[in-house]
Amino acid sequence: MAVDSAPGTLEVVHRIPGRLRVRVPPGANGAQLRDTVAALPGVSSATWSPLTRGLLVLYDPERADETTIVATIARHAEVDVLVPTEPVTNGARPTLVATTTSLVSAIDTRITAATGGAVGLAVLVPAALTLWAARELLRGRTAPLAWSSALWYAHGLFRDYALPTRES
Repeated sequence: MAVDSAPGTLEVVHRIPGRLRVRVPPGANGAQLRDTVAALPGVSSATWSPLTRGLLVLYDPERADETTIVATIARHAEVDVLVPTEPVTNGARPTLVATTTSLVSAIDTRITAATGGAVGLAVLVPAALTLWAARELLRGRTAPLAWSSALWYAHGLFRDYALPTRES
């Protein structure tokens, strides 16, 4: 959800663990703000953009806390903080990752429901790729295929890092 900053309000534009982008209203000294935030424990860098009045903060989530960083920025800039209640998206449009994840999750849910929970995409895709590879071997097509390797790695990465885990 896009949120417009009110005058005198610090807006958290983007946040993920280890990365924070805030928009600072006019009147705050960006260079001093950058130096103050960069000096915080666990902050690896702070980059000020006078054009956008934005501060990009990279930090170690195990050594620094997002709340402390935002509070320090707000205190130094003498402003209130506006934090969106919903995750920040790309101009109120869903991101490619969110859309892809939603689509694959819906397909997985339908397959799992249709098979009574016996099979999902985590089983079906590797099984299909294995059968396809066996078929290619039986036909004598043993040359390496770059696209199939890319597909296999993409599936593994998506399965391991993007799909929510299911408890057995």
